[in-house]
Amino acid sequence: MTSVSNMQRPGLSCIAAGLLGMIALAHAQGDDDSRAVKVIDATAAPALAATAPTAGLDIRQVSIRSENSAGLALAILPDGVMQRMRVGATSGLGLKHLARQDVQRLALIGSGWQAGTQLAAALAVRRFREVRVYSPRRETREAFVSESLKIHEANIVAVDSAEACVDGADVIAAATSSMVRVIEPRWLKPGVHVSCIKTQEVDAEVINRCDRVLFSNRRQTKHYDNVMKGTPNVKAESARGWWNDGAVRMDQFADLADVLAGRALGRQSDREITGFMNNVGTGLQFAAAGAYVLKKARAQGVGTELPDDWFSEDVHP
Repeated sequence: MTSVSNMQRPGLSCIAAGLLGMIALAHAQGDDDSRAVKVIDATAAPALAATAPTAGLDIRQVSIRSENSAGLALAILPDGVMQRMRVGATSGLGLKHLARQDVQRLALIGSGWQAGTQLAAALAVRRFREVRVYSPRRETREAFVSESLKIHEANIVAVDSAEACVDGADVIAAATSSMVRVIEPRWLKPGVHVSCIKTQEVDAEVINRCDRVLFSNRRQTKHYDNVMKGTPNVKAESARGWWNDGAVRMDQFADLADVLAGRALGRQSDREITGFMNNVGTGLQFAAAGAYVLKKARAQGVGTELPDDWFSEDVHP
């Protein structure tokens, strides 16, 4: 079994990080036939998060990919970078099928960790003449633009307000950690495409203003909080909203997978207002990404081999 990790601090292992989050990637029949389940240890998470700043812990989710249905582990993978690329790629697919072909201007709201792959995916599927970036802190958005210009051959600029960012935009992409709406309904003009990576970045007014909406997964409108009962300082808006108050009829929407499989339609006219809600991830995406990362790691000879008997037993519980 291979451990593929870029954690350099002595004494830290993928197994320890697994106390916070673990994605088990089970392999059934062939190298490309994978299934996945995501497991979060809510009990350990608050304790680890509380000690991280002082203990220097690199807390990230971990992927385990199994060789067969018996559960023989093939690899443990820290998934911090991989999940970021997965989120970006998913939004990119939504944009590919929902945005107009002649889009010119992208408005990116957010300049943190997730914003980077939202930008990369958008540039991969459309030719934007201009990208405007806004986030509340000037130094953060300007640093993001500076780094992005090193990677992409595109006209990327930082702006001082959300209104300036979205003015004349053909695509509005939110990539924040906000607990409240960041996309205003009045920004949704005919022909625009809007996307989010978090349920709270939009609300019922935004969704209902769209002519066509796709979800990453409409069956689970919001990620599980994994917050222990009685935890202080948990705001009410985290628990209640359009995703569970009946303000939005979820049965009228399709999933991105429905469009990819030909069961639903993407954009049908240049005047449609379209929305892609990249609301939750799925284990299947991690299975595919994990399989690919493992294949590349083996080809490049990176990772550490761990004994299989560390992860198995010959007794029944």
